[in-house]
Amino acid sequence: MLVALWLAASVTTVCLEPDGSLSPVICAAPATRLDARREVCECPTGRRTDAPLCADGEKPPPETRDLNVFRRKAGQDGSLVGDRFRDRPLCVIPTAPPARRP
Repeated sequence: MLVALWLAASVTTVCLEPDGSLSPVICAAPATRLDARREVCECPTGRRTDAPLCADGEKPPPETRDLNVFRRKAGQDGSLVGDRFRDRPLCVIPTAPPARRP
């Protein structure tokens, strides 16, 4: 169970356009912070695709046309997890959660 929660926390959703570029994703957080389920995410445009979160100190490859072509092919299975472009993972930099007011 602990492994499943760790895996769920290390993967996020991205929206992959037909050309391989990324478009904005809209996510709704769970009702409480104690809820271990993943956020519910939708893609207004593009295809919903799983992508790994970057680990501390890890950076995704720079956005280029070559990356878009590679990402389009790599994302055909609905996931970018485990895919690498020029020895860098196709990861997403995690965003900080909004601060809570006391």
